[in-house]
Amino acid sequence: MAEVDSHFHVWELDRFDYPWPNSDVAAIFKTISYPDLTKALDSSGVKNAVFVQCLNNNIEEAKWVLKSGHSAIKGVVAGVNLTDHKLLSEQLDELCKFEKFVGVRHILDMEDSYDWVVRQDVIEGLKLVAARGKTFDFLSRPHHLHHVATLAKALPELHIVIDHIAKPHLLKSLQVSPEWRKNMEDAASCSNVFCKISGLVTEVDPVGHAKSWSPQTFADHVEVVLEAFGPDRCMIGSDWPVLRLTGTNYKVVNNLHKTLVSELSEDDQVKVCGGNAAKFYQLKNLD
Repeated sequence: MAEVDSHFHVWELDRFDYPWPNSDVAAIFKTISYPDLTKALDSSGVKNAVFVQCLNNNIEEAKWVLKSGHSAIKGVVAGVNLTDHKLLSEQLDELCKFEKFVGVRHILDMEDSYDWVVRQDVIEGLKLVAARGKTFDFLSRPHHLHHVATLAKALPELHIVIDHIAKPHLLKSLQVSPEWRKNMEDAASCSNVFCKISGLVTEVDPVGHAKSWSPQTFADHVEVVLEAFGPDRCMIGSDWPVLRLTGTNYKVVNNLHKTLVSELSEDDQVKVCGGNAAKFYQLKNLD
């Protein structure tokens, strides 16, 4: 099975109005587009990747990526309007014309309420997503994580993936929080929930990005995820180019993820490094 990067971004600052990245993150506050993506993927020999939205309620971003023709982009996760159901149906119908449209995501940090994702109007919107066989990337922080199981039980037909292992507070402590563990295990008890081992390096020092890290920094949290979800429902994702905030590069982070799953059997490593993402997103024509 081919390797799949389940989580990357590109952006062109003169094309769309992005609330983030902004001047607070100078290292990535610039256009980072398809030629940069090619160089990053080539550094690790990765030929298959999934784009994940940066803009809420904006399908033009997804259409821009879907129309790019970049050979490595095998799936696109779009930002749609989950609460205006008439508009949402129109957006989904338009996106479903593209074979590589695979799912949706909403940046929950943009919402005032931590409970936004389990509002009834959002759940009804996600029903429309599930009805079209598309997935939901749950961009969780620890204070959202308990909602994953709630949502998964309310919508057993919706395939959900937790992004970035729900961004545990690694700056506060490298020890696994009992609450984070419980909420992650509750999420994993739902067979329709998967988890991305991604976005780790930027959580060690989320503002200054000055603290050093090693595979051991993340080992305990990744162990919990692998034990809870098993090797059939975990996948790796680079979160490139956000990883650049730490001064590192694509190849280093790709190798980090492979080190973190290296104690799995060879067959299970193949699943986590590509097969599960291909299955979850129903990716076609992998290289």
